[in-house]
Amino acid sequence: MKLLLGLVLGAVFGAALQLSGASSHTKITNALRLKDMTIMKVILTAIGVGLIGVHLLDALGLAHMKVKDLYLPGMVVAGAIFGVGFAVTGYCPGTALAAAAEGKPDAWATVFGGLLGALVFAFMFPDLETVLMALGQYGPVTIHESFGMPGVMLAVPLGALCLWLAVRLPDPGGAR
Repeated sequence: MKLLLGLVLGAVFGAALQLSGASSHTKITNALRLKDMTIMKVILTAIGVGLIGVHLLDALGLAHMKVKDLYLPGMVVAGAIFGVGFAVTGYCPGTALAAAAEGKPDAWATVFGGLLGALVFAFMFPDLETVLMALGQYGPVTIHESFGMPGVMLAVPLGALCLWLAVRLPDPGGAR
């Protein structure tokens, strides 16, 4: 049942990406150039709904969040790789899959490049693990725990702010 739910939710997410234009290289590039805010609206809406939804489910005991260890060097390197890949190809992993499903050849190149990079890292990781893990591992850290408050008390206002910003951003024909 969980696999079927995952398949249905993945299909809904892919459909939302495709319908919003997030599988369009041009639309993504225009978002990165701050010329078309449609993708930014989709991202802010997803973050807002996700923040509020996950924390409410956790607070109600319907979900359990397991926080991974904070590992700053890994975040910096992964963020740089992701950012460069996003800027060069015009796709992030989700949008690349949605565009590949539409049959776009540049998206397929992005998907294969991402899979190749993951494969290379998987083979290199055992040799790099001790070096990488010794550089700065801080254990599970959350912002709300740093302030001594329940996660839902921080997630709801931040999620609401994201949703408010999504509504306030100009439509594609707006600011040029």
